[in-house]
Amino acid sequence: MEERCIFLADSWKTFTDQDSVIELKPEELEYEMLTIPPKVTGQIQPLDVLCFRMYKGCFKKISDFVFLHDLPVQVHHRDVILRLHSLLYQQFQSPRFENLIAEVWHKSGYTDERFMYVNPAKFMFDKLKGSCLHENCRDIVLLDCGWCKARLCFHHFYGAHHFCTIYLP
Repeated sequence: MEERCIFLADSWKTFTDQDSVIELKPEELEYEMLTIPPKVTGQIQPLDVLCFRMYKGCFKKISDFVFLHDLPVQVHHRDVILRLHSLLYQQFQSPRFENLIAEVWHKSGYTDERFMYVNPAKFMFDKLKGSCLHENCRDIVLLDCGWCKARLCFHHFYGAHHFCTIYLP
């Protein structure tokens, strides 16, 4: 973090508690705190405007896939939810999607600069044809990996815990 920054806080009581903020911030950090007014978070909180919607949409596509294909996975169990979130969050960390975070500031009205970004949902779930890339696997493709572009079935994404960090542009 820079020596000086703006702290954009939600209007939730815990976030607007100055004593808590002062207690947690590094001593040398200067900041100006701006509070988002109640009931407008979804329109001006940067991650709410673009990223969370896409993330939730991707999570829903995966859970819908499980239901549609009657896979033996209990998507409402805590361990399954945590594992799916871990894998999906890691997908969103791909360098392919890095301009998405920069663009949220423009979409929220904080900057004039625009960024071309790759939509994670479109990249991972559109144009899925064929079968899983793994040898001898004929299962239906769930998604294209945001890192390595591998076409993966649910088993090879979730079951084999595809935690990829190899980036192929």
